[in-house]
Amino acid sequence: MEMLTEKPDRTALMGVLWDIQRKRRFISHDDMTKICDEFSLSRMELEGVVSFYHFYHRIHAGKYTVYLNNSIVSGHTGYAAVKRAFEQEVGVSFGKVTEDKLFGLFETPCIGLSDQEPAALINFKPFTRLTPQKVKQLIQKLRNGVSLLELSGSPKMNIRYTPGSKTFFFKKYEPGLALQQLKSMRPDEVIDTVKRSKLAGRGGAFFPTGLKWQYCSANQADQKYIICNADEGEPGTFKDRVLMQKHPGLLLEGMAIAGYAVGAAKGYIYLRAEYFYLKDTIETHIEIFKESGLLGKDILGIKGFDFDIEVHMGAGAYVCGEETALIASMEGKRGEPSTKQFFPVEKGFLGKPTLVNNVETLCAVSRILETGVEKWLEAGTPNTPG
Repeated sequence: MEMLTEKPDRTALMGVLWDIQRKRRFISHDDMTKICDEFSLSRMELEGVVSFYHFYHRIHAGKYTVYLNNSIVSGHTGYAAVKRAFEQEVGVSFGKVTEDKLFGLFETPCIGLSDQEPAALINFKPFTRLTPQKVKQLIQKLRNGVSLLELSGSPKMNIRYTPGSKTFFFKKYEPGLALQQLKSMRPDEVIDTVKRSKLAGRGGAFFPTGLKWQYCSANQADQKYIICNADEGEPGTFKDRVLMQKHPGLLLEGMAIAGYAVGAAKGYIYLRAEYFYLKDTIETHIEIFKESGLLGKDILGIKGFDFDIEVHMGAGAYVCGEETALIASMEGKRGEPSTKQFFPVEKGFLGKPTLVNNVETLCAVSRILETGVEKWLEAGTPNTPG
């Protein structure tokens, strides 16, 4: 493990742990010692972090680490037979690693592929619609040296919609169209538009989005943050995964719009580990946006409108879908919810005002600005437009 000459910020801890886990397939005693030294952590504190997350291992997890989804949807679509097939082909039961450390078999809860079960992640690459026969062929090919990249592919996007005037999320996407609207809008006007849209948080809490933005905007600070909660972990859900697959730019624009509205210059996408295969695509779009002037300094020539985005990987903890637990995780801690003496819009990530919104919520903001709030209000119902 290559160590830094300066003491790293603790927010980098999970990334360091991921680098080791993915390279060596486990985090060793010596790795832990070096990390404790570099981050000025006690071993007990670091053990507490590593043991909290499902996808960090203290013993070798196999060159090919298999995570088979054991959710109820999978259970009704052939999970038991697929599980037996993995065990028969590999020669060990789930929860164990083969003697040659080639395969490790593990179960995991919903991985956002409930529309194409039984499904598994192998080194975080998705394999869907599995059958015993497919498992047999897959293991044989891996034994013969065929690469995972060659064997895996992108999951299908099985969300159905009827194209037309009432289609918002999945209609044709033109990069920058939503951001262009900011040239003629003040930050407070953006917030008023979101409030008029009646948009509510699509992560499950349904808190009024515009009101949340207003609260964050009202708190003065030298730094503010926008965090996209992409820790979609509710059993059976996969809408956020599809949005990030189909229109990642829509999400990036929504985050930048939020940054403009509340006065934040930095954004993070907290991406669940189960969606690791989306990370490269999202980061590629971030670079394209920077090259196109849609992220970075003075975006689209709007003086003082600076905004950048990074991807922060989760490591397998359902509770990190709760915003204070998510923030704790980003700070390199156990992802445990805190008592809300202060709400994140007051004191959130690194003690600064922080706006946390769901993937679908931020994508909706882009479409509202692009399409116009009146058209948004015409669709859906009076209480739940869009």
